[in-house]
Amino acid sequence: MTVGGVPSASSIGLRGVLSTRKDDLDAAARDFGNMVSRRPLAVLYPAGAADVAAVVRFGRSTGTPVVARGTGHSVDGQAQAENGIVVDLRSLSRVRDPAADRVSVDAGARWSDVVRTTLPRGLVPPVLPDLLDLSVGGTLSVGGVGGASHRYGYVADHVAELEVVTPDGRVVVCSPDRAPDLFDAVRGTQGRYGTITRATVGLVRAGSTVRRHRFVYSELGAFLADQRRIAFDGRFDHVEGRLTLDRAGAWTHTLDAAVVGGGDGAPGGRVPLDGSRCRRGPETWSTAHGDFLHRYAPLVAQARRLGGWERDPHPRYNVLLPGAVAGAVIAETLEGLTADGLGAGGSVLVLSLPTERLRAPGLPGVRDPLTVLLGVQRTAPRDDPAVLDRMRRFNDALRARARGAGGVDYAGGAPPAPTG
Repeated sequence: MTVGGVPSASSIGLRGVLSTRKDDLDAAARDFGNMVSRRPLAVLYPAGAADVAAVVRFGRSTGTPVVARGTGHSVDGQAQAENGIVVDLRSLSRVRDPAADRVSVDAGARWSDVVRTTLPRGLVPPVLPDLLDLSVGGTLSVGGVGGASHRYGYVADHVAELEVVTPDGRVVVCSPDRAPDLFDAVRGTQGRYGTITRATVGLVRAGSTVRRHRFVYSELGAFLADQRRIAFDGRFDHVEGRLTLDRAGAWTHTLDAAVVGGGDGAPGGRVPLDGSRCRRGPETWSTAHGDFLHRYAPLVAQARRLGGWERDPHPRYNVLLPGAVAGAVIAETLEGLTADGLGAGGSVLVLSLPTERLRAPGLPGVRDPLTVLLGVQRTAPRDDPAVLDRMRRFNDALRARARGAGGVDYAGGAPPAPTG
C-alpha cells in the first residue's frame, strides 16, 4: 500500500521508521552546500541493511529514486532525492569493539565515534578526514583524503570488508577475496554501484603525542617543492598545505607537517626542510594525539554558533591535478581569487600525494607520479545571489582549466545516478 507514492513501512517489511514529517523532509532537502534543494517524498531511518534493501527494491519496482545520505556534507545535492526516498544512514551508527588491527563500523557512524572507541585502545585508522563529523559510509563512497594520504592513500584503501546493498536490492558482503568486483566498484563511486551499510576499517597504532611543525612561505613554488619532497620521502606522518589571503591581498602558503609519537621528522633533532625558503618557521609544538585528530572541531563549533555552517552557501570545488601541471593551474587559480571571491574564512587546500599510493580502483586518477589535490574552500553570503553566482562560475572555469590539463574531479560534479 502506498499513500501519495510512499509505501507504508509494513507493506515492504521495514523495521525502521519511514517518515513523511515536514521537518524530516525539509532536512533531507538540504545539504552542506546550501545551493541545491530537492524535496523527497519520505525519509527512511533504517534499522539495518535489510531495510535499505527493501526500500531499494521498492524504488526499483516503481521507478522511485532512492538515495543514501550520511551527514549531508555534499555540496551539490548528491544526497538528495527529488520526489524520492532518502535513506538517512545515521540510524545505523554502531561501532563495535576493535580487534588488534581493525574495527567493524556501521556506515552512519561518524569518524569521531570511531576514534572515541579506538583511541583508548591505542589504535586509529591510518587515514582520517580532517572533519571527523563525516560519516564512515559517506567518506568511503567518495574515497576519503586526509593529511596522512601521502603515506597511506585514500581512507577507502584501508577497508577489509564491506556490507553493501546493491542497486537490485541484495545485501552482499564483499572484500578483496569475496565478491571483489563489487568491493572495488563501490569504493569512491558515490553510490552508483551500491550503498555501503557497514565497513571493517583497518587500524594502526596511535601515539600518545604528535609533534607539529608549521612552515610559512611567500612563494608558491617553494611551498609546492617542499610539499612534494616530503610527500615522497615519508619523513612526516601528516602533511597538509593551505593557502590564505592576508589583509594586504597577498597569499600566505602554510605547510603543516606532523610526526606521531613526538619525533621531528629527522634524526638528530633537526627538521629537514630548507628554512631559507620559508618566510617564517618552523613553529614547533606538541599536542596529544586525540587533540590533534580533533583540531578542526573548535572551528566547526564556532561556525555552527554563528549559523554559517548550516545556512550559508558553500560553493566548494576539489580537483585532482597531475603534478607536472599543478603549479601552473594553482597559480592561475590564485590570480583569479580575491578576498570577496574567497569568502569569509575561505582558503585553498593543497595536498601532494604519490599517485601509486592511491589504490581504490573506482576513483578517477591522473597520469603522473604525483597527484595534487586542489580544493577551493569557500563560503558565500546567504543574502547575495550575485556573489554566489560568480563563485559558481569561477568553479566552472577552474573545472574546465583543470580537465584541459589532465585533472579529474574529486568528490564533486553531477549527483550520482539514484538507486531505483
